[in-house]
Amino acid sequence: MERRDFLKKGLIAGLGVAVGGVTGLKAALGETKDPKLPFPYVKLDPKEIADRAYSEYFKHECCDGVFRTIIDALKEKVGGPYMGIPSLMFWYGGGGIAGWGTVCGTLNGAAAIFNLTCKDFKPMIDTLFEWYQNTQLPTYQPPVCKPGLEKFPKSVAHSPLCHVSVQRWCQVASVFFGRPILYNSKERSERCARLTATVAAKTVELLNAYHFEGFKPKPIKGRQKTKMDCRVCHEAAMKELS
Repeated sequence: MERRDFLKKGLIAGLGVAVGGVTGLKAALGETKDPKLPFPYVKLDPKEIADRAYSEYFKHECCDGVFRTIIDALKEKVGGPYMGIPSLMFWYGGGGIAGWGTVCGTLNGAAAIFNLTCKDFKPMIDTLFEWYQNTQLPTYQPPVCKPGLEKFPKSVAHSPLCHVSVQRWCQVASVFFGRPILYNSKERSERCARLTATVAAKTVELLNAYHFEGFKPKPIKGRQKTKMDCRVCHEAAMKELS
C-alpha cells in the first residue's frame, strides 16, 4: 500500500470514529432543545418567599437571594423546565454585579424571573423598577430582629443602580442612628438582606397578580428610564470643582 493511500484510509477511519463518538455522546445525553418560554407558573406565598430570601442573602447576597429563592420554590411546586436551571446561576449579581455597583442585584434576579415566566416580561420589569425607585425601602421585617435593629430606616433610591441606592440609604441611616453608616457596616448588610426579602416578595406579588388576577403591566417611557441623579455619590467632588 502506498503511503498516500495509507494516510487517506487512516484519515477516513479517524473521522468515522470521531463522528461515531459524537453520535454516541448525543445518544447518551439525549437530544436537547431550548425549552419554550414562558415557563408555567403557580401561585407562591410572598411572605414565605420573603423569609427564605432574607436567609439566602447571608449565603450568596442579593441577586441570588431573589432569583434562587423563587426558582427553588418553582422547582418544588412545578418541577419540569425549572429543574435544569442551576440554583446559583445568579450569584454573580451581588453588589451590583461582582461588586461593581451597577444594577441592583435584587432587580437583576427579579428581571430574570420575569423573563422566564411572563410573556410581557419587559413591562413587568418596568413595573418593578418604577416601584423600586419610588418607594420607601426596605419594608420587610424579619421574624427575629438583630439587637439594636428592631427599628430600621428606609430610603427612596430614585435609581435602579446599586451604588446610588446604597448611598442614599446610608445617608438616611447615618441620621437615623446618629453616627456614620458606611458600606461595610453590619447595618448596611442588614439593609440589603431586608431589601432582598422585600423585592422577592414584590416580585411574587406581581407574578401572582399577572397570572391569576388579570394584572396588565404598562411599559415605562424611555426618557423616564434614563433619568438619574449622580450627585448623590459625587457631591463632594462637584463642590471641589465649582
